[in-house]
Amino acid sequence: MQTYYIIGEKYENANTAEFGFGDFPKRTPYVAAVVEAETLRKAQNKAKKTNANFMFGGMFGNRVHTDETLPDYLRATIAN
Repeated sequence: MQTYYIIGEKYENANTAEFGFGDFPKRTPYVAAVVEAETLRKAQNKAKKTNANFMFGGMFGNRVHTDETLPDYLRATIAN
């Protein structure tokens, strides 16, 4: 079994010059779920069962990382 981290993104947007009048939202990644599974596909399946809003395809889908590939800036967001 391996630990997989499901990464979500929060969007902050306003119709102001700071965000390009709505064209350039601020995207903040965070760890949305931690799943124990044998393979990447099984981890995605378990995550979908816990939250039906997770999607793993397309431009704005959730990303999946393992312990080895999880960036340091996301490690700080994991609740102990």
